[in-house]
Amino acid sequence: MSARFPVRPEDFEIAFIEQVFGAPQGALESLTHAPVGTGQVCDSYRFSCQWADAGHPATFIAKCPSADPVSRGAAAIFHLYDMEVGWYRDVAGHCEVHCPEPYHAAIADNEQEFILLLEDMTPASQGDQLAGASLVQAETTLAEAAALHSFQPAGGVDRLHWLHHNNSNSEFMKTTLPKGYPLFRERFGGLLSSAILDLGQELVDRLTQYIEREPGQLTITHGDMRLDNILFHTDGRVAALVDWQTCSLGNPANDVAYMIGTSFADPEDRRQHEKRLVEAYLAARSNAPDFEGFWQEYRRHAFSGFIMAINASLHVEQTERGDRMFAAMAERPAQMALDLDSLSLL
Repeated sequence: MSARFPVRPEDFEIAFIEQVFGAPQGALESLTHAPVGTGQVCDSYRFSCQWADAGHPATFIAKCPSADPVSRGAAAIFHLYDMEVGWYRDVAGHCEVHCPEPYHAAIADNEQEFILLLEDMTPASQGDQLAGASLVQAETTLAEAAALHSFQPAGGVDRLHWLHHNNSNSEFMKTTLPKGYPLFRERFGGLLSSAILDLGQELVDRLTQYIEREPGQLTITHGDMRLDNILFHTDGRVAALVDWQTCSLGNPANDVAYMIGTSFADPEDRRQHEKRLVEAYLAARSNAPDFEGFWQEYRRHAFSGFIMAINASLHVEQTERGDRMFAAMAERPAQMALDLDSLSLL
């Protein structure tokens, strides 16, 4: 099936929006849009609506396929659009995790054409990956992670096909990451230390052991729980988790290590708080494992942010901010892996 819905903002018609919101013909008097966000895998826009009567949102966010064919192709390879549409279509309305309310979610069979219309969370603002997290931001994000990892969908996870894309993605990564790492090393040689780049090579050399280890527990995971994908209130508390393009069935320790590892700009802050943060996360979960077993998984998954930085940087459109963001995403968890002697667990 090809798309039967608009995939670029200029293609949105008033009649389509009236249909989405169950409004009668003529209820929407005008519709305008402007770009929003810094995503590299898809394009996002804020639409402003002038309704004849009250009762419908004055604004909403539309997520569309990336205008860049490289990013769009990567999204199809890794099923990124299918996973995000699946989250909003099948799970978001049933889970206690804070995320935007979905108004409309659809995807074509080619997985390169999709549309998401979501609640506008303004005045909440996006976290700053480059600046790093405050302690309150980390604490409240991990509370959301605990809610997500505690959730069990009605009817189980087998019926949600998009939750299982991670299996094929892991197989693909085992082949492509070793081939792509020399390119990553060359591109980021001026932004990362030789110690971190050498660690990356050791990780790539042991990638099969890392990927093929069976986790002790599987839950729904976000997969990309970093500051750029979180909206915060002014007090630092989470307003919503966004960008569910890597949502899958996975190891919950991956989300926790990823979030902590990529979020603290000063590694000393991370060293000071990480055990307490992990303990608080486990205390908030309804089906939590024991601390010692989870801590070993956390140490092992210190590499999760590093792997994401390598993989994503090779498959999306290159930008200056993107390179600085990927460098920060690689450096912080790599230092965490060094501190926790994570290579010894592979």
